Amino acid sequence: MNTLAPIVLFTYNRPQHTQKTLQALMQNELADKSVLYIYCDGAKVHATEKDRTNITEIRKVVRSKHWCKEVHIIEAEQNKGLANSIIEGVTIVLEKHGKAIVLEDDLLTSPYYLRYMNEALNFYANYPAVFSVSANRPPKNMMHIPDDYEYDVFVSLRSYSTGWATWKDRWDRIDWSLDGFEEALMHPFQIKALNRGGEDVSKMLLMQKNGEIDSWALRFGFAHFKHHAVAILPCNAYVDNIGFDGTGTHSGTVQHVYRNDLSLAQKNPKFLAVLYEDARIINAFYSRFYPKKRPLWKKVVNYLFRKMGKRPPFVIKKRVYC
Repeated sequence: MNTLAPIVLFTYNRPQHTQKTLQALMQNELADKSVLYIYCDGAKVHATEKDRTNITEIRKVVRSKHWCKEVHIIEAEQNKGLANSIIEGVTIVLEKHGKAIVLEDDLLTSPYYLRYMNEALNFYANYPAVFSVSANRPPKNMMHIPDDYEYDVFVSLRSYSTGWATWKDRWDRIDWSLDGFEEALMHPFQIKALNRGGEDVSKMLLMQKNGEIDSWALRFGFAHFKHHAVAILPCNAYVDNIGFDGTGTHSGTVQHVYRNDLSLAQKNPKFLAVLYEDARIINAFYSRFYPKKRPLWKKVVNYLFRKMGKRPPFVIKKRVYC
């Protein structure tokens, strides 16, 4: 394996989640050979006493063990927010190392997570059309991979920001101001193309442009589209998100829906040597993010199928490929 990519972990005010994230990372088979950067964000101006206590506890947790071969801890005195923290931190690490693997403080990793991410970074390093690699994918009960699909990763028209990696030459091409998006808004065919990754993409980008939300991931995703690039996602996830319990800034309380079985993660994944959009996967992915409401009876049937651990029958609501 080529030089291992450094890991960049971003934390804020969830010490218990962070502890679990670091313990899982430490159990990765390449952890003892990897460099880890931990960014600890500071307290907000009007932070509660509980938040300040948690932030202090976070800084004790990250220093409590030697999690990887080499650990660098960067503590912010003031709150930067998730978007600014990630943009700044990833930029700094990429300037030094040229590639990076990124985690947030609510992700449990498979023991093969670092192996997968490093192998994918090496495999796709010379594929300029690949802007990012993810360790996660839409939940299996919301998006089905065909049984006869022969690879362990697939091409995605939408980047996935929970456990991901990229290279400096791709990151440097991101326009964080979203210049060019307003031009795209004037052309329905461009919006249609942008929304091939999900009907919500253009709406959220407009909210970002108008200052209603602040997301680094949306802007990174637009860079994929702008440069005719794709993301590589796994058929079986290498991360399990434990953050949908109401404790995070952007998390809800639907944790059971987004949990992944890490025992399914492949130790030696088979990568696509030729990038292609599998129509069945693209359609299933698009359907996952298509907002048209189903009739109540279809929702009930889908719910019952999920409760039985089966794939819901009413998934494809609209197609990118007919």
